[in-house]
Amino acid sequence: MSFFARVSVLAMLTGLPLTLASPALAHHGWAWTSTDARFELSGTLTEIYIGHPHATVEIDDGETIWHVDLAPLAATLAAGFDETAVAIGEPVTVIGHRAADAGQARMKAVRVVTSSGTFDVYPRRAAALGD
Repeated sequence: MSFFARVSVLAMLTGLPLTLASPALAHHGWAWTSTDARFELSGTLTEIYIGHPHATVEIDDGETIWHVDLAPLAATLAAGFDETAVAIGEPVTVIGHRAADAGQARMKAVRVVTSSGTFDVYPRRAAALGD
């Protein structure tokens, strides 16, 4: 069993939130984002990772390479987003929330838009976008 799985089980058994169970894992939440403002980023896909603990993409907006966290693996796949949704070098738009620290080229996406479709990796949060 992986470290993350062991910590998750421990958190469930003790009733502690996962962020209290392991501060090193806390970055997987939303606390590091600016959730009060919608952020939209368009550019070229330079990297895609579909795996645990969550999927990620990297997008070049012409000036900066952005690191974009998607949902945990199961939710990302349930939205239909996988390695076949977009190829390296293709245009992509992600909508969500950027890092609260404006000096970081990092965001957490709730929606991914590619030429093959729109993928709401966080459906409830995507519904709140009002699109």
